[in-house]
Amino acid sequence: MKPNQTPSAKSKIMAQCRHHGTTITALREQVLDIVLHMSGVIKAYHVLAQMQQNSPSSVAPPTAYRALDFWAEHGVLHKIPAVNGYILCSHVQHDCTEHCHEGEHHSAFVLVCTECGAVDEQGMSAEWAALRQRLAGSGFALNEEHIVLTGVCQQCQQTQ
Repeated sequence: MKPNQTPSAKSKIMAQCRHHGTTITALREQVLDIVLHMSGVIKAYHVLAQMQQNSPSSVAPPTAYRALDFWAEHGVLHKIPAVNGYILCSHVQHDCTEHCHEGEHHSAFVLVCTECGAVDEQGMSAEWAALRQRLAGSGFALNEEHIVLTGVCQQCQQTQ
């Protein structure tokens, strides 16, 4: 596992939570530490395995899922049912003070490599605006604004 973002990512997330009065339990912080050091698709059973390695007692699977869902609700992760996992929000990886708001779920095209599991989140604001405008005329309301596209990343294509 390789770190996904700058060292200040955790402190920025924790500061935002404190600012909004969000309670961060030791368990939630442990899961945050784990996911901030993961790359690609984050699977709950990988997080659970890490939690169990760091805990003197047994950790129940629902515990990991609840903590992952908590971070998804607060905009740190995106829950992506199409790949049965989560991805770290790209906004966590950089300092975005002008256009990002904690807890805001933005629109994204999520590219997932089926070979290595690499993930690339593309905002594509103009494309989403066009899609929303088109859907507004049809009366269809989106529940989530994430489209997952699977394929093979450039690095895997070069090694094949």
